[in-house]
Amino acid sequence: MFAGALSRAIAQTAMQPANVVKTLLQGRSTSGQLKHLSFKLLTRGAGAQFLLSLPHGAFNFATLEAVKEYTSSFLPAAGAMGPVLDFFSSTVATTICSIISTPQMVITDRIMADIYPNLASAVRTISQTEGLKGFYAGWGPNLAQKIPSYGLTWVFFQQFKLAHQRVVRREPTNGENFALGAAAAGATVCILIPLDTAKTRIVTQVATPGLVPYTGVVECIQRVIREEGIGTLYKALGPRLASVVPMIGIQFGVYEYLKRELLKFNETGHTMVGRRHRRRIEDFFMELAVRDAQLI
Repeated sequence: MFAGALSRAIAQTAMQPANVVKTLLQGRSTSGQLKHLSFKLLTRGAGAQFLLSLPHGAFNFATLEAVKEYTSSFLPAAGAMGPVLDFFSSTVATTICSIISTPQMVITDRIMADIYPNLASAVRTISQTEGLKGFYAGWGPNLAQKIPSYGLTWVFFQQFKLAHQRVVRREPTNGENFALGAAAAGATVCILIPLDTAKTRIVTQVATPGLVPYTGVVECIQRVIREEGIGTLYKALGPRLASVVPMIGIQFGVYEYLKRELLKFNETGHTMVGRRHRRRIEDFFMELAVRDAQLI
């Protein structure tokens, strides 16, 4: 949980400027804000993103690893079942963690679109005007986009790691994990960018109340193609790649590094504790031996 929380928070906050540009490009009437680029605009929502990424990353990676370990106990993790198991683990983790990730997505997307100025204002306004349901606006489209996105990225990353190990016959370094994660993210983004555009449109459509709202992912994609052309679905591909590719690279690189270091620390700690207990036991028996000798 610690490795997942920190890796996700660092990665998402580091790539916030590219994510802001992506969100504004995908919105129905928000791209005009990009004419006035500034540091304040590019870092809009960075604080909220960092804070909300901590619980999301913690529960996502903990659930992912737990599900994978549990299912691998009765399903073969090697061969053709490996990618299936990875995708299933990611799907379960993503679905459970959508309880946390959906409010994060709603709040940060709306802050980036300049609907709310900050986290406190977003929480207060959504609570007062929409209630609990407002924090889960676009839950279906969000989940429909994240399940294949996170699933494919995790599958690609695990397969790339296996391929790397077969070629170089060792575990990837921190830099190599970054590169493998970035490659996995790039492949996934190119496949799923239309779903991401539809999700962003649905979540941020409160900014344009005079227009007919989208009712779902399929209907949104159909209307965008009919009204604006298919190119609109890929309008944010560049910023999306610029934000997601290094973000996932950072996330997986930091996650694997922290996990490895924590395991080392854990093993060292247990070794030290074991030595301490062994020393106490030896001292106890030595004391008994000395007493026996004195009695004799």
